[in-house]
Amino acid sequence: MAAAANFLVIGAARSGTTALTSFLREHPDVFVATPKEPHFLAFPGGGPHFAGVGDDDLVNRSAVRGEEAWRRLFEGRSEARLGEGSVTTLAYPDASIPAIERYCAPGCRLVVCLRDPVDRAFSSWLYLRSRGHDAGTFEECLAAEEQRTRDGWSHMWQLARLSRYAEQLAPFAAAFGDRLLVVVQEDFAADPAGQLRRVLQFLEVDPDVDIDPTRRVNAAGLPRSRAVASALNGLRRSPSLRRLVTAAVPARQRERIRSANLDPMAVDPATRARLAASLADDVTDLQALLGPRLSRWPTAAHLEGRA
Repeated sequence: MAAAANFLVIGAARSGTTALTSFLREHPDVFVATPKEPHFLAFPGGGPHFAGVGDDDLVNRSAVRGEEAWRRLFEGRSEARLGEGSVTTLAYPDASIPAIERYCAPGCRLVVCLRDPVDRAFSSWLYLRSRGHDAGTFEECLAAEEQRTRDGWSHMWQLARLSRYAEQLAPFAAAFGDRLLVVVQEDFAADPAGQLRRVLQFLEVDPDVDIDPTRRVNAAGLPRSRAVASALNGLRRSPSLRRLVTAAVPARQRERIRSANLDPMAVDPATRARLAASLADDVTDLQALLGPRLSRWPTAAHLEGRA
């Protein structure tokens, strides 16, 4: 049987998974599949067919369909750790946990990245806008989320639901125990070298390899120039052009170009307070699951201030 993944970065979306997999790719004993998000484990029965704005671009067209195609991503690799980084794995635990147990290597290790839940939701909205997918303001998207989910829009539009970490993470903790590592994005930002070392030790590869985990990866914001954003998105949607650009322009330079066209934004304080209140029960459950590790989260501090 062809090689299979023996580690996964499972999510959450917009919580640092792209940055982490980018750093892991620089390790000589680690291989991360291309595409980084094959989505197979969340949809092992045939692949996603979401119907929302931009869903063809976001997930439908990029999903790897079928076990054989997924295993080919790791074919011929000799690194100690073979993995991928689909955020759908965390988003759809009922499907992905049995798929991990069936298709991944025995003892597969899982890394989950979490971020302040309000900041994660807002960053996801910014990301969608930067990709050219406009379905309303952040507040309008939150209000429409339940109906859009019923109408078949993808997880990327489930801004609040994907920030309910405890209900997604608890089944993984029960299934995988100490083979699951939680990385808090704010802790990574405060101590990138220490947190990357922690991940490498968890994966049982050399933690002393020279990797710079401080560089900016996959930044969020609203495009300054729609023309530049449209050109970048057009390149990404064309497989042939994307291959040419990837071969010709280093990843760090591509990220600098993309980031230079983004204006950072902050969530409206009133919206933050309302969304934090609606997520309060999940944050409480998450703190019970993880222990006192969320002190850097504005949402956790907000809830403590109400107590």
